[in-house]
Amino acid sequence: MNIVITGSTRGIGKALANKFLELGDTVIITSRSNDAVKEAINEFSKKYGAEKVFGIVCDVTDAQQVDSLVKFAVDKLRKIDIWINNAGTAGDKRLPLVELETSQIKRVIETNIIGTLYCCRAVLKVMISQGSGHIFNMEGMGSDGRTYANSLVYATSKSAIPMIKKTLLLETKKLPVGIHDLSPGMVLTNLLLKDNPDAHTKKIFNILAEKPETVAENLVPRIRKIKGTGKRISYLTGPKVMLRFLTARRAKNKYFDENGNPVNL
Repeated sequence: MNIVITGSTRGIGKALANKFLELGDTVIITSRSNDAVKEAINEFSKKYGAEKVFGIVCDVTDAQQVDSLVKFAVDKLRKIDIWINNAGTAGDKRLPLVELETSQIKRVIETNIIGTLYCCRAVLKVMISQGSGHIFNMEGMGSDGRTYANSLVYATSKSAIPMIKKTLLLETKKLPVGIHDLSPGMVLTNLLLKDNPDAHTKKIFNILAEKPETVAENLVPRIRKIKGTGKRISYLTGPKVMLRFLTARRAKNKYFDENGNPVNL
């Protein structure tokens, strides 16, 4: 299969790319950083062969760069089977709205909402033309409609993801493409840890969070088997959350000790 993943040189994006490659797929990775793209390409090429992985710089907030990414993908792959809109940002810090700089608000909204729309628009044209393909949009905190203090802009941006799916399902009702949401749950990445959470929060991480590689191991086989449209692939389901809290003792010191110090990261 031929896969494109935006924002795939680190975190969950990179873990997804690695798992697809491990299963024999051909993958295009992207990042806003040319150095990050080169580093990931070198790493993956050594493991899986240079003919299986390609990379290009792409800032999803720039429509022209998104169009260039799609053209690059078609040139390299001929056909795009799966496109994952993973590129996203929560900004530099979690702060109340009144303390946020204008630039931070703009960057989060432009990356998470406008970037997703640019990518969907561009790749839909290709998938409609080729007669097949599946698009996955990455959910996050706020996608379920719950509210979170000090995360208004990010949560607002992610609350748009279900709406994008619902609306695109109407617009593609008679077309041979799949529109889906992807929910990785709580993933131990810089995005989750960058604000240096307190010890209590880290205990919750012990219970609910997983490393990117663990999540990718679960999600990628399910993504590859997707059929139809309007699906939601979720790692951390409601019943799974309840079970984890009921068995929380097993997760003691999983990633952090009682004082919040890292022990297994």
